[in-house]
Amino acid sequence: MKENKDKEKKQEHTEKSPEKTTEVADYKDKWLRAVAEYENLKKRVQKEKAETIKFSTQFLMIELFPIMDSFDSAISSIESSKDKESFLKGLRMLQGEFHRVLEVNGLRKIKTVGEKFDPNLHQAEGEMITDKYPTGVIAEEIRSGYTLNDRVLRPALVKVSKEKKA
Repeated sequence: MKENKDKEKKQEHTEKSPEKTTEVADYKDKWLRAVAEYENLKKRVQKEKAETIKFSTQFLMIELFPIMDSFDSAISSIESSKDKESFLKGLRMLQGEFHRVLEVNGLRKIKTVGEKFDPNLHQAEGEMITDKYPTGVIAEEIRSGYTLNDRVLRPALVKVSKEKKA
């Protein structure tokens, strides 16, 4: 008797009604569409990410246009001018504008001379014997270092003070 019930149950499972077949086909179709949509979404996100990276500096470049124009103008005026003092003044203004644009976009110069040496921000080029600073303090900057939004892009190249021995 038990065997008959087991056989009946197996028959019920193997014999699919047309409604169940349609339902299974619908679920399969929906699943395939969902997989296809997911794949399309992945491709679209990758494409958008590539575009974002490609044009991420666009706004910075637009802000640099006036500085480029000023450089062009300065070079033209140097060629025809004998007044070096006004030229130097113009270059200092141009340098200030350039630094302002970079700072607005998150670039910061790393403080050096008079600061305690920090290997996370500074790269020691050597030591400098001096009475001006205690040992371990930066005595000279060789090359400026910069951070972008608190991430070091280039460490400052420095000489670290070492006190004279008496």
